[in-house]
Amino acid sequence: MNLPKIGDPVTTEYAIELCQHFGFDYLVERLEAYPEDYKEWVFDGASMIPDNLFSKLFKIPNLTEIALRHDLKYAYGASGDNREKLKADLEFALEVLNDGASAEMTKLMFTAVDVGGKEILKTSFSWGFARKKKK
Repeated sequence: MNLPKIGDPVTTEYAIELCQHFGFDYLVERLEAYPEDYKEWVFDGASMIPDNLFSKLFKIPNLTEIALRHDLKYAYGASGDNREKLKADLEFALEVLNDGASAEMTKLMFTAVDVGGKEILKTSFSWGFARKKKK
């Protein structure tokens, strides 16, 4: 499976393939049931940080792929589902920790995605960011 590079677009069809690759069956079901509810987006790696530098400095060699899995969960997260968001954030933190980050860095990164990814903020990386706006 070819994973997207930073700057690559992710269509709904590509997202389905990626979710199948990672075993995110619940997201595959959601995307296949309502493909018209989602828009194309651009993969930005670990949002707001330079992935390559950050992964070297803080010994997280697989940061970009970890960010991709987290982005898929966020892009297609169920509106208003704070439990699903928390699960995605905790899984992200566990992956970062298991990839080599210190406990302190893991806590900092968890806090950043937990606070900065809130749906209400409506940023390009907030919970549910690939959902089309309802008219």
